[in-house]
Amino acid sequence: MEHGHLSMVADKFQWVFSEPRLNACGTKEQFCRRQRIITPFRLRLTLTATCASQRVETLADFQRGCNALWGTTITDKAFSNQVAKPHLADFARTMTARLIGDMTLKGLGFPKGRAFAEFRHIVLQDGSSFAIPDGWREVFPGRCTVVPPAAVELHTTMDLLCDAPPTVVLTSDTTSEQPFLPAPQTLKGCLLLADRGYIDVHYMRRVPDAGGFLLMRAKAGMNPQVVEACREDGPRLRSPRNKLLKAIHAQLPNRQRVELGGCWPLDEGPLRLRLILRWNLKTKRFCDFLTNLPPKH
Repeated sequence: MEHGHLSMVADKFQWVFSEPRLNACGTKEQFCRRQRIITPFRLRLTLTATCASQRVETLADFQRGCNALWGTTITDKAFSNQVAKPHLADFARTMTARLIGDMTLKGLGFPKGRAFAEFRHIVLQDGSSFAIPDGWREVFPGRCTVVPPAAVELHTTMDLLCDAPPTVVLTSDTTSEQPFLPAPQTLKGCLLLADRGYIDVHYMRRVPDAGGFLLMRAKAGMNPQVVEACREDGPRLRSPRNKLLKAIHAQLPNRQRVELGGCWPLDEGPLRLRLILRWNLKTKRFCDFLTNLPPKH
């Protein structure tokens, strides 16, 4: 890491973990009314330092870490009473979000003149599902009600140039994915990459309006009107024009990529995107991508 970046990280670390800021956050989140020995500042640094320095298996590990870090003699009961407070989760969530957001630095990039160098950030949105013990099925139901009946999904927004996740949200596996997409206004000058589970034509209409770009895998059943079509080698195709995609999908050539101009009529105005289709020899079907990037990309 360059010296300038190292100094910036040190300054941000002091700001994120400043005592007045952490104590004020603990009060705002109603974690504590009176600050005694285990202040929000001390507890936050205890949790961070203990997790960073050792394997944590029980609450006693945090209690011992707190005494070692601050030279205190806090008992197991006193420490357990603090971490058992219901608002601790709110305090920890807020501080973790601040830590991830404020400590993120743009450490990667592309040489000037390359296509990807035009973007301020390249954002990847995806989710991962995990099975959890069946006893959680009422709180975290899984999509597969038999195997497994309980599951969670981790919705993550990844900034590829910073190599860090600005946003991480844990929900039940049955929760829809679209609400966790980054706000369109945050994507100005950025490129969003997402899978077909995140397709939302109204959201995709707002991203270009905010000055952002997207590249998303199309899902089955999409049926825009085709306003133009051309093959990878250049010739324009006349027959697909002014027809719905489903009507001409089986007639598209499969020996090379095909680019279609698709249009979705929406109340807030038509959505126009490039639809790129590539034949997959293994699955014997088209793999479709949607984007508002200009053809030069």
